[in-house]
Amino acid sequence: MSTHAVLEWRNGLPYSTQFDDVYFSVSPDHPQHGLAETRHVFLAQNQLHTRWQQLPSDQPSHFVIVETGFGSGLNFLAALQLWRETAPSQAHLHFVSIEIAPFTPQDLQAAHRHFPALAAVSEALCRQYRLMQPGINQLELPEFSASLTLHIGDSATVLPQLKLVADAWFLDGFAPSKNPQMWQSSLFECMARCSRPGSTFATFTSAGLVKRGLQAVGFHVQKVPGYGKKREMLCGHWPAAAQDFSPPAMPKVAIIGAGIAGCSTAWFLAKLGCEVHVFDRAEQIATGASGNPKGMLYPRLNAEKPLNDQLAWRSYSFTLRHYANLGLGGDAFQTCGLLQMGASPRERKRVQKVGDRYAHLGLLQSLTADQASVQAGVSIAHNCLYFAQGAWVNPTMACAQMMRHPNIQWQLQHDIAALSAHAQGWQLTMQGGKVSQTFAAVVVCNAAEAANLIPNSGMWLNPVRGQMGMIHAQPEMASLKVILCGDGYLTPASEGMHTMGATFAPGDSDTDIREADHLSNLDMVSRLSPQFDTTHDTAMTGARAALRCGSPDYLPYVGPVLNLAALPQTPPLTDFAALPAPQGLYVHVAHGSKGLMTAPFCAAMLAQRLCADFGTCLPALTEDSFWTGLHPQRHLFKALGWKALLNPFDHVPSA
Repeated sequence: MSTHAVLEWRNGLPYSTQFDDVYFSVSPDHPQHGLAETRHVFLAQNQLHTRWQQLPSDQPSHFVIVETGFGSGLNFLAALQLWRETAPSQAHLHFVSIEIAPFTPQDLQAAHRHFPALAAVSEALCRQYRLMQPGINQLELPEFSASLTLHIGDSATVLPQLKLVADAWFLDGFAPSKNPQMWQSSLFECMARCSRPGSTFATFTSAGLVKRGLQAVGFHVQKVPGYGKKREMLCGHWPAAAQDFSPPAMPKVAIIGAGIAGCSTAWFLAKLGCEVHVFDRAEQIATGASGNPKGMLYPRLNAEKPLNDQLAWRSYSFTLRHYANLGLGGDAFQTCGLLQMGASPRERKRVQKVGDRYAHLGLLQSLTADQASVQAGVSIAHNCLYFAQGAWVNPTMACAQMMRHPNIQWQLQHDIAALSAHAQGWQLTMQGGKVSQTFAAVVVCNAAEAANLIPNSGMWLNPVRGQMGMIHAQPEMASLKVILCGDGYLTPASEGMHTMGATFAPGDSDTDIREADHLSNLDMVSRLSPQFDTTHDTAMTGARAALRCGSPDYLPYVGPVLNLAALPQTPPLTDFAALPAPQGLYVHVAHGSKGLMTAPFCAAMLAQRLCADFGTCLPALTEDSFWTGLHPQRHLFKALGWKALLNPFDHVPSA
């Protein structure tokens, strides 16, 4: 990551040189006796034990904690342990934390060794704590029914953009005397804006400026005994007594399409407590481009289109964690590393630019040809980008695993002909005239066919044919250890076979297997390494052709389809908030050749945005400006002269 905590380890404890203070202590005589102080200050004074026991056990519910100063993650671990012990199984904990200087994974593990009582929750966190990037990082801990949304950045920037409804606040971080820039009015104003009635807060400090800041925005504040040698601390609540927790009903959602976009959307909606019904016209799931035996997972970056790059590297870190959380076996998901090389002078220039811009993030390394050859186990002729976490996944198995969620029902061989809106919601009409039950929302995920169901959306959907293939393991490829990517890809041998692909043919909708495409893939493989010779093996041992669906700007369409007839009559619009409210119709299509990586991330974003539209406001996975650039009707907005509406897309934080 670009910036991490600069630590000194003093007597085995992490000490911040930036803030001149220790993160915690393990000495009972020290005023910061780590875990005990966390339990006294943050868990007890927010009454979490009692409040979590009172959450409904017969329906999904969500509890949101916001913390300032993630530090070593000690508060999160203690909260997570208590959550597992007290909360009902259908409840989900959303823990949101802000940290300007996060620990490295190695420092985090070292700090946690002081707390053996938290070993189980520490292990779960450390498995997820990798590929952390500036901005919003979402870590899922499904075994605890919890999520960690970690904002890596300055709280002065993050807090004004925060959109959620908090149930409790952990005001941590270093003391006001050590870290005055955090304890500013922006913190207290954010708390007032984002607190649920009855929301509580607790903080270790009793500083007057903190007490006055909280009271100034309307919090009820009291001093109570602190922990150990600390005489006093502050706690309190947002006005209006906490009422019986009665969460809004989660919407019942129909999803059209059972490829990677549809299955991912179904999974994340189901995890949030929605009843989800998935429709597909095929006889089984993942029959389109999602049906290939293997797909590659790495971010294709270009260093010139910042938002395309943002989507790529945010998806990369999120989706690798997602597939790992699904518990897929080694025959369905493997992290083996990936080398991306320039197949032409232009591509080699791009590889150099990407390495120069992004190597500091820790996502990739720039390697010389000699270094790449060592990493690959075969001869490489050019400089490369190395993605140590690069992986492949079997999309059919991943889709099947997601569709096993108990909140998901599927209905195959149901070809949807039309959608119709009614006062109670949406209905689907099948070919033949049969009409479905009513759904609160519909998400259209059926790739290029989406245009038939939403003809006036303004989406431009481009089908692209691609053929991949399998070849027997070759002696000259036997030492290959990583995935190689040039103008195609080749995987290391698995069960005696290499996977290679894929051709790229825009405007071609034929899915018949072609010998010419097989030969084209073999030619591509021969250019990946000087030691490869594929001229003696031209027989097809396995091949598959499918259609990808893309957009003109290579970004997917994700979000609500709005009723533009309800637009205000004073264009050009400059404020996205002036657009009509969502009507319950959403789209999630056009991921092109990167859907296996970008679709799960976009599905998670869409699921939380959809639930927010129906009254359950959960922590967002990305900024509003990011959403603007993925809007399904963005090309229509441009055609109507509302370019100013899309300007926020140019201001998403860069790496």
